[in-house]
Amino acid sequence: MLGVDISSRILGRSGNNLVILPVFSLIELVFFAYFYNKHLLAKPNKVLLGLGIVGSVYIITEMLLYFVFNTLDVKQFQPYAKVADNFIVILMALSFYYQKINSFNELRWGYFRLNTVILIYFTFNIMVFLPFNFMINESSGIKFYFWTANMVFILLFYGYLVSLIWKNGIKQGKMQLG
Repeated sequence: MLGVDISSRILGRSGNNLVILPVFSLIELVFFAYFYNKHLLAKPNKVLLGLGIVGSVYIITEMLLYFVFNTLDVKQFQPYAKVADNFIVILMALSFYYQKINSFNELRWGYFRLNTVILIYFTFNIMVFLPFNFMINESSGIKFYFWTANMVFILLFYGYLVSLIWKNGIKQGKMQLG
């Protein structure tokens, strides 16, 4: 996230930083596809893996269309990369629930909390990024409420992830030392 922020600031000074959104979407989608198939789901789901690949190809195609073939018009910029990314991650989160509820042998409830936080964050995020073009070109101040709410959700989401990593890291350290 820090790398995305720094890259956005550097590109913003030299011109157009809109390329950061699809790049971040691609990184996020690849990470969560790997994370769900490797760590959260009991067995890798080929359908979700296929959706992750299709979503990644779509995001790469959108990046090529806008930024390599220069079809970008800032007033008409409507990236669906983030929407595709959010939608696929929501499907992964719902698939996790489906798999766990069907087997009902979950001993680690922390995964349910993590999955619930992921589901809520990406559901809110998809609602923010669907009307992206409207919010960029909107002349009233209402768009700043959306961006502020989005910023708060981002901070809460990544704060939760950091605290979860911190807690699990401390537990791992105690197990290795003790």
